[in-house]
Amino acid sequence: RWSLMEALSSHAEDVNDHNLPLMYWYAMEPLGTADAERALKLGLSCGKTIPVLRKYMVQRIAEIGTPEALATLLKPIVNGDDAEEQLVIIRGIRTALKGQRKVTPPTNWQAAYAKAYKNANKELRRQALALGVIFGDAGAMETLRATLDSPDGDLTARREALDALLRAKDPGLLPSLLRLIGDQTLREAALSGLAMYDDAKAPQAILAAYPTFSPQEKRAALATLGSRPKYALELLRAVKAKKIPPADVAADLVRQLQNLKNPELDKLLAETWGQVRSTPEEKQKLIADLRKLVANAPAPPDAALGRAVFAKTCQQCHTLYGVGAKIGPDLTGSNRADLTYLLTNVVDPSAVIPKDYLQTVVVTSSGQVISGIVKGEDDKSVTLQTTTAVVVVPKDEIEDRKLSNLSMMPDDQLKQFTPMQIVSLLAYLGGKEQAPLLATKENAETLFNGKDLSGWKGDEKLWSVKDGELVGHSDGLKKNQFLFSDMAAGDFELTLDIKLVNNDGNSGVQFRSEPLPDGEARGYQADVGVGWWGKLYEESARGILSDKSGEEFVKKGDWNQYRILAKGSHVQTWLNGHPCADLDDPQGKHRGQFGVQLHAGGPTEVHFRNMKLRVLD
Repeated sequence: RWSLMEALSSHAEDVNDHNLPLMYWYAMEPLGTADAERALKLGLSCGKTIPVLRKYMVQRIAEIGTPEALATLLKPIVNGDDAEEQLVIIRGIRTALKGQRKVTPPTNWQAAYAKAYKNANKELRRQALALGVIFGDAGAMETLRATLDSPDGDLTARREALDALLRAKDPGLLPSLLRLIGDQTLREAALSGLAMYDDAKAPQAILAAYPTFSPQEKRAALATLGSRPKYALELLRAVKAKKIPPADVAADLVRQLQNLKNPELDKLLAETWGQVRSTPEEKQKLIADLRKLVANAPAPPDAALGRAVFAKTCQQCHTLYGVGAKIGPDLTGSNRADLTYLLTNVVDPSAVIPKDYLQTVVVTSSGQVISGIVKGEDDKSVTLQTTTAVVVVPKDEIEDRKLSNLSMMPDDQLKQFTPMQIVSLLAYLGGKEQAPLLATKENAETLFNGKDLSGWKGDEKLWSVKDGELVGHSDGLKKNQFLFSDMAAGDFELTLDIKLVNNDGNSGVQFRSEPLPDGEARGYQADVGVGWWGKLYEESARGILSDKSGEEFVKKGDWNQYRILAKGSHVQTWLNGHPCADLDDPQGKHRGQFGVQLHAGGPTEVHFRNMKLRVLD
């Protein structure tokens, strides 16, 4: 085996083969426990030929878990100078030790840490600090706490510091987590991390700041408040006092609160949310009532509204038309057009549960209750996928663990919605094509996340996200190119900053628009470009609607703010605070999608930032 693997792993031409590197690994893996030192030498030799074998061998030796095996891995760091190789070793050890709060350090740890921390490679230094936390290195923990508590520090370094300290469940981290509730850049991770700590200040601090949170942050906050009986009681008292909107308590959170098995909590839940219809008779009656509702809908179903409802609830676990999470089954190919099938699965999700989607409820020694699907397990830890996060729980912290006969999808999922929302959701679920996402007050701030092109469709060779900005770049185009948001709106106010580099080329902001099959767009456009700034245009239709120029207000080659207000047939725009278009236009569409344009013609580079959408009543 040794000689065969030494020969096979030397073939660098196999590195991109679909099967061979993994086949080699299956043959090589037993060598890691047969002779760790020799196996490491073999694994490291693959770094220039088939790097995945080096990565896997480091992890395999680290999984042995003994101080001797870990010391073997650290020798190349103590004695060598290859920063890339050292980074692979430290990352591999961290991966193998995932789920363990504290591990006895090997005898050569201090020497390895001193060597790695002096290296010019920033990532190597950060990874060494994170490994030091697992080894209980007081100096490493103190350094990471200082990094985390530096609001003006490198954001990547702060994120990694928080991750490392949370993995180790640092007992000194709680004050920092409470402070980070006020730090928008790390708030979501801090809110999730607070679930690990049993502290009376935590629910009060979360609830006090809750109104300022984004939708995603609210989900993280509610997940944490639902993780412990004491936290959950504070949450429901806030709901009862109308400090938290009852509509924010979604059905999946109700299921989690029921898993806490607390009589006082159950009583308060019944008062604030109502009784869950869970008996077969109740479910059959609900299915019959929903059939009547669909047959006698208050208005024609609105698929865009249905998608907004789907995004708020179902999308947290399910994928439809390639959008959503992959916790539950992908709904795209299911029998959604059959109303009986649809209603049965929505109303009674626990009737038939595939084995892969059975829910496990874990209670930790600190009182945290975690409900989710088991995604991985080894001798040291269990990995659970909850509706909001992936949680790794060390087995020595598990006090109780039960496999539930209930689906992760809760009963009474539709209880929180109006008849129009329910009819629209069912219409969307039963539809044959993707619909736009209707902008609501709850989801408006997700128009552009500042990180990537999620929720936008266009040619990714032309469009990208850099430093929180949406960037369009071309060296010249034969036809117009658009990037369209999935989000559509009727009455709204949108503000955003635009920079047309060197004031060259032409661009624009689409609203109440639609993408056309030929790649063009139809709908309103707030124009951008020399001779066009401030004008209102209707793409692929009537052309110029308002030719009042805003050229005199333009900061050429710099950032310019557009403000667009659309209410009914009245459309207004402002450029850097100065009025431009002011049009009453009964012929125009009253709802449509948002988009941005790269115009046909010469080279153009345009940047967009600070997109703020407000949905009007």
